[in-house]
Amino acid sequence: MYKLDQEKVKESGFKAESIPNMQIVVYVMCGGGFLGRLAAEQPANFYIDDRVGRLPYGKKEIYQAVETLKTIAEVNGLNAHNLPFLPSFHNMGVF
Repeated sequence: MYKLDQEKVKESGFKAESIPNMQIVVYVMCGGGFLGRLAAEQPANFYIDDRVGRLPYGKKEIYQAVETLKTIAEVNGLNAHNLPFLPSFHNMGVF
């Protein structure tokens, strides 16, 4: 698996405005629910418990996306333990 270099994420210049979109990406990758909300709003505290069943994406890909969200938050001076609430995307055809 290709591992994204977090230094390149830092250099890419993602702004704080990209965080809500990345939160939605992470939420969907986790399959939604409590796990997805935790990944989107508290990426620094995120982990996948062994009791979690089938996920829409592999654990490695999910962890990489969450790490990217965490890096974007830290670069923009936000607390990765407590990001803003997940944006509402009701009725956007995601689920």
